[in-house]
Formats: sequence, C-alpha cells, structure tokens
Amino acid sequence: MSLTRKLVLASALALGAPAGAAAETAAPVTEVQKAQVAQPQQATDSSDYAQREAQDKQVQTYQGGSTVVISISGGALLVLLFLLLIL
Repeated sequence: MSLTRKLVLASALALGAPAGAAAETAAPVTEVQKAQVAQPQQATDSSDYAQREAQDKQVQTYQGGSTVVISISGGALLVLLFLLLIL
C-alpha cells in the first residue's frame, strides 16, 4: 500500500469514526402487548380426579408398596462393575 493510500485511510478513519459514533441513533420502536395466560384449572382437575376415583371400584382395594423396583442407569452399572473389578 502506498503512503498516500495509508494517509487517506488514516484521515478517513480519524474524521469519520468519531462522526459516526456521535451520530444520533433513533430509539428502537417496540410495541408491548399483554399476553393472555390461561388460569390454572386446579379446582376442576381435583374434582375430575375425585369423580374418576369414585367411578373406579378397584381404587378402593389398591395397596401400594408391595413391589420394589430397583433400576440403575448404564453409566452407573459400568462404574459399579469397574469398581468391583479393581477392588
């Protein structure tokens, strides 16, 4: 690059950059709208559950906790096997 081009580029940046930074920018236009959120139906859900429970006769004889389920992820199983092999 020649000396003349360097001087032109430097002067353009020196004069243009502050002018561009000082230029007023228009405020962004935003529109605010309130979202309509549905209210939770807690009372309706509980009454529906109570109604289904009253209709199902097997619910009265249900006894939970008679079955024990033990589950393990694949990563935990690999770590456990690795520890058992080392120790």
